[in-house]
Amino acid sequence: MAVSDSIAGPVIDPIEFARKHGLLEREVGLAELPRLIDVLSATTGLLSVRLEGWRDDEGKSWLQLDVAGEPVLCCQRCLGGVKFPLRISSRLQLMASGEVWPDDDLDDDESDAIVAEEKLSVLSLIEDEVLLALPIAPRHEKCEPPSASTSGHGSSPFAALAALKKHRTKE
Repeated sequence: MAVSDSIAGPVIDPIEFARKHGLLEREVGLAELPRLIDVLSATTGLLSVRLEGWRDDEGKSWLQLDVAGEPVLCCQRCLGGVKFPLRISSRLQLMASGEVWPDDDLDDDESDAIVAEEKLSVLSLIEDEVLLALPIAPRHEKCEPPSASTSGHGSSPFAALAALKKHRTKE
């Protein structure tokens, strides 16, 4: 099926994978995706991944990538963890290097095109698709920003200035 396993995860020849109707199903730990770690509140958890390859009647090679999971992102308002239900279904047309990209076929957003490299890291492909699917600024529907008194840093510096101002007006 043209799948090899390395330290960095499975690597495929995508054209051969599609030609042989390859199928790869596995659980991927969030800690296996180093670029994703920066936006996570917790690196524990798994993503369910299914990668399938095929060729259509016109001889075009395709990959179908389905990813599901619930990573915990860092809320941009309260800085706490916020679960993000993730459901990705990406249909990717494999294009040879230098081949003309099919703009008219991709206008409908049902599929994207990627360069069919000789060796494709499945984990990098998963990570790319997950990063594209995440919100820019994740946050809870309702939460409060962290307050200075609960963070252990004392009162607000503006409160100290207000107290100084009151003290000066009394003199």
